[in-house]
Amino acid sequence: MNIAGIPTLSIRIKLLLAFGAAILAVAVMAGLGLQSTRDFINAAQAVSKTHRILESHEALLRHLMEAESAARGYLISNDDVLLGFFEQAGAEAIAEGKELSVLVRDEPAQSARLKAIMKRINHKLDSLRQLTWARQMEGPKATENRFSAMNQEGATTELRSIMAAFQLAEELRLEERSTLSRQIGTETKRRVLLSSCISLVLLIAAAALILRDIEARRRAEAQLAQERNLLRNLIDAIPDHIYVKDLEGRFMLDNVAHRSFLGVDSFEKLVGHTVFDFAPRELASIYHADDQSVFETGTPILNREEPAVDPEGKLVWLLTNKVPLRDLNGQSIGLVCVGSDISERKASEEKLRIFAAQLERSNAELRDFASVASHDLQEPLRKIRAFSDRLRLKCGDVLEEQGLDYLDRMQKAAGRMQTLIQDLLTLSHVTSRAQPFVTVDLNAVMGEVLSDLEIPIEQTRALIEVAKLPTIDADPVQMRQLFQNLLSNAVKFHKPGQPPEVIVSARILPAQEHQIAGAGPGDDLCQLVVADNGIGFEEQYVEQVFTLFQRLHSRQEYEGTGIGLAVCRKIASRHGGSIVAKSEKGQGATFIVRLPVKQITKS
Repeated sequence: MNIAGIPTLSIRIKLLLAFGAAILAVAVMAGLGLQSTRDFINAAQAVSKTHRILESHEALLRHLMEAESAARGYLISNDDVLLGFFEQAGAEAIAEGKELSVLVRDEPAQSARLKAIMKRINHKLDSLRQLTWARQMEGPKATENRFSAMNQEGATTELRSIMAAFQLAEELRLEERSTLSRQIGTETKRRVLLSSCISLVLLIAAAALILRDIEARRRAEAQLAQERNLLRNLIDAIPDHIYVKDLEGRFMLDNVAHRSFLGVDSFEKLVGHTVFDFAPRELASIYHADDQSVFETGTPILNREEPAVDPEGKLVWLLTNKVPLRDLNGQSIGLVCVGSDISERKASEEKLRIFAAQLERSNAELRDFASVASHDLQEPLRKIRAFSDRLRLKCGDVLEEQGLDYLDRMQKAAGRMQTLIQDLLTLSHVTSRAQPFVTVDLNAVMGEVLSDLEIPIEQTRALIEVAKLPTIDADPVQMRQLFQNLLSNAVKFHKPGQPPEVIVSARILPAQEHQIAGAGPGDDLCQLVVADNGIGFEEQYVEQVFTLFQRLHSRQEYEGTGIGLAVCRKIASRHGGSIVAKSEKGQGATFIVRLPVKQITKS
């Protein structure tokens, strides 16, 4: 394409168009010249025909006069020779009339005149023939007066008049056709001259175009050679193995990386050879079968991991792509292959597999621990609390104040231990007992959380303002845990003597503005913000608050195990989102949660 967006014609097409135009022009001019020549020939034939008609007319008149003269001589001399001349001249006059009728048959007016002429000539010849018969029978005296009377009849005058009109019409037509013939001859010469000039100009233009395009072709070939050299350098610079094979499996082209892998130092030692010349026969047979499949089906082989052996006999792994190579007509002429050495990646995958197996075993142990924690570890705690309650109930009156203090501390320690175990179970259940992602209305979830926190909200006279929340793909149970932990913390960590105020807001963010791991390209994000007016914390602890068992206050000040925010972060991470905190000591805290509106897979 050129800069104007119009397709550029190739040199071959330009030459064909130039020669085609020249040939077309020559053909048109030849056609015009041929037509002019045909017109000139027709005009010349018309002139020749007119001359023949005039000559035939003169011959007819001459034969008629000869017949009259012979008849007159016979009537005077009674010479039989003259009678023969009369019959001969009359027959020639009749024959000339027939020939003349053929010449003028396409001219209605002349044909009518000729018929009138021949009618009168036949009549005159019959009259002369009757006189000769009368001369033979009655003698010269009987025919002398009749011959003179016949010549004085009006029919003879009328005959001469018609013949004169016939001759005049042909002479006028001869003049017209002669003039037309001269004009056509002049026009023919002019057309031939014009045709020659135009053909010469077109041939000169075609020659100039050919010379220009030859130069353009030379420059194009030089540029093509330069681009080919650049392409060769680029291919050689690529670390992947690149090669081209023909339909017989012979190498046609490759790069340095491929030759180095095969242990060949030059392309000349590779060209024309097949894979059987460089690889073990078992592997070469597999490669050859793949090549034949690409040739026969035209279906490429993409991202196939296959083993190979380097020149040192070491097993390596290649990621191979083979695609058909086609000519301009779409016919398969070979294949192009790109192979990447993925031996290191395969080794890393094997290490990752081993690590994943170890991690799975660790997770299984963690699940076993969770099971033990949920049953076996809590059973002694329940007995401790049960027997301590019985001890206080039955023996509380006999215990001294110190004994009651010890008993109270024991019960509180057992309660904290049980709460800690339950929180650890909650944390482990984020992944071990996760529910599939479904469409969740966060307004409904928030309503349930507020209902659960009704008592602490009333006790602290908390004011909670919740904006309209969106609907997203999520685990509804974990969304409830997330809101409950954030709101319970906001209510719990309030300033003494000041009712807590909590604002929950949400908005949708375009993914390109705030990308997170769980959002696909172009997906929107849901940003949830929980802000309170509580005691807050110093900025240096914004990450520490999400760490397991990390507390910023003593249990005497605020109860808890330090697991709630860790659970929130794990829930956000499981949903492909994030959670961050912003706070200043004494200025309240703000927690910002970003989650994908749509999960890539609802599972």
